[in-house]
Amino acid sequence: HSFADDGRCVSLLKILFTNHCIYDCAYCYNRRSNDILRATFTVKEVVDLTINFYRRNYIEGLFLSSGVVKSPDYTMERLASIAKDLRIIHHFNGYIHLKSIPGSSPELIKLAGLYADRLSVNIEIPSEKNLKYLAPEKNYPSILNPMGYINSQIIENKEERRKYRKAPLFTPAGQSTQLIIGATPDTDNQILHLSSNLYGINNLKRVYYSA
Repeated sequence: HSFADDGRCVSLLKILFTNHCIYDCAYCYNRRSNDILRATFTVKEVVDLTINFYRRNYIEGLFLSSGVVKSPDYTMERLASIAKDLRIIHHFNGYIHLKSIPGSSPELIKLAGLYADRLSVNIEIPSEKNLKYLAPEKNYPSILNPMGYINSQIIENKEERRKYRKAPLFTPAGQSTQLIIGATPDTDNQILHLSSNLYGINNLKRVYYSA
């Protein structure tokens, strides 16, 4: 369950586009070095699955996340295509929450934001030092820069819509992130200080905490 921008509680189909991943993050079950079966949906499969559940009134929206297959841009382009096809081809009016892939281009993030209600960029680990320890291929700038970009686009969109009512919406339900708690020795004070800054600087709607 999630909450739409107007406060409604909505039931979402939560799905992983792929469990393939080019990264080897120690905290993630889908890390590159883990010996598991791998599978990837096509864009059409996710669109058809979502529409079929939606038409049967099983769900009111889609929560779409993904491992990073091939490259951040390759993955982000497919997530954006799913949202676009749902809106444009199938006239899907349900809620859409997309994970924004760190390292993907601003153009693809902007495209996704034109069709998704909410975008999320997951920080995962509450300090950069510990992020580098558990996920050496990741860094804070690749996560925080997209957050700042999404925030700036939301602000610009609000200004544009004050002037032109028919201007397309950009991520009307804002953005969120996730912190993994307990994998590192970061203190409660560090975690709450980071969350407070994220709410204040990037105007996040929600910081989720995961064990």
